[in-house]
Amino acid sequence: MDDVDLAILRSLIKNSRITISQMSKEIDVPDATISNRLKKLEKDIIKRYTLIPDWQKIGLEITSIIIIQTESEKHELVKEELSRLPEVSEVYSVSGEYDILIKVWVKSIEDLNQLINSKVRSIDGVEDLTEMIVMERVKEDIPAL
Repeated sequence: MDDVDLAILRSLIKNSRITISQMSKEIDVPDATISNRLKKLEKDIIKRYTLIPDWQKIGLEITSIIIIQTESEKHELVKEELSRLPEVSEVYSVSGEYDILIKVWVKSIEDLNQLINSKVRSIDGVEDLTEMIVMERVKEDIPAL
């Protein structure tokens, strides 16, 4: 990965809908170079193109961070099961007192309680958890390159 590849990534992070022609002008590299580099990046570096909506405007009023302790021999199973839940947007294995951190999006506190009690706690291998409700999103972005 060189400076041109990084410039392409920065441009896409800023605006994933940018055209190759616009990117070419912005980076001052020919269209063909951008196109070829982009194909390679899509193969090796870019996992997918996505968007970040205003979650509240689409009805997902509650964001929660949940940290989970697992039985060590069932850690992998718990990660897989959590990843399958549609309300869960992120799953991380972490170090420290807890083993897994997840981020969830739900419509209401009632939905959060149902998710925790009916789905998360029922996963075989979940020992304990602590949930935190996000009070304010101060920054929600992709890190700069």
